[in-house]
Amino acid sequence: MKLKVEHLTRFDYNQPVFEATTEVRLQPAGGQESPQQLKSFSLEVDPKTKVFDYQDFYGNTIHYFSALPPHEYLEIRASAVVETGSGDYPIEAKDLLNLFDYTSQYKYIVFSEAAQVFAAELVKNNMDLPRLALAEKICRTINQEFQYQKGVTTVYSTVEQVLEQRTGVCQDFAHVMITMCRILGLPARYVSGYVWGGEQDGEQEGASHAWCEVLDEVNQKWVGFDPTHSTLKVDERYIKIGHGRDYSDIPPVKGTYKGRAAESLSVQVFVTAPAEQL
Repeated sequence: MKLKVEHLTRFDYNQPVFEATTEVRLQPAGGQESPQQLKSFSLEVDPKTKVFDYQDFYGNTIHYFSALPPHEYLEIRASAVVETGSGDYPIEAKDLLNLFDYTSQYKYIVFSEAAQVFAAELVKNNMDLPRLALAEKICRTINQEFQYQKGVTTVYSTVEQVLEQRTGVCQDFAHVMITMCRILGLPARYVSGYVWGGEQDGEQEGASHAWCEVLDEVNQKWVGFDPTHSTLKVDERYIKIGHGRDYSDIPPVKGTYKGRAAESLSVQVFVTAPAEQL
């Protein structure tokens, strides 16, 4: 499926700031061996400045820039056209080197007592499940027992908090699933991207999304699971940007600036499918 993404991020400041340094992770994944192919990508920054890019430790593309003169707003506009595929990605050599990262605790992934209790409940009477069947059970349980609700959690909420209140958003549910998988011995990684909702007009606002990939060692691939949606499995409706240990490895935008101004953030995301595909 061919999908187009437009992602607008705008920071407004109540007085001029300067020396703003920013990193963005907004370029969709795509490579020769990837099931997803990146057809085009552009990144525009206002105030105008030179943009550089590099690949991080996990192979994600990162763009970075500095806006040095005083400015009262910063606008970042990313646009991409992607040919999507299945939600499964082949294992690469570097993935095997990084398996420790995908089986261990990290900033958002903590093997707390509450997390271990929940993991034990998941495998109770299910000790003999095949590994991917166990991953699907974890995904289905989170989808059925947790309520999607904006404003209850923040970008800094812990898995323990989400387990206690059983509410959150896609980032929270992805972190819960990854934590459960890792406790139970399943390598899993966090994925940032977009999902197309399939509306008849082909457009969806607020389509930024997060899910996870679980290692299928038998078939030598990463399998995408989405505990937020009842379909559970990642498919051609999803556009992957990149992956990491948790959200902190792949935030869409992060940066710093000099000045005493307060900032306000607004984000708009649109995913469009050509009319002939609807």
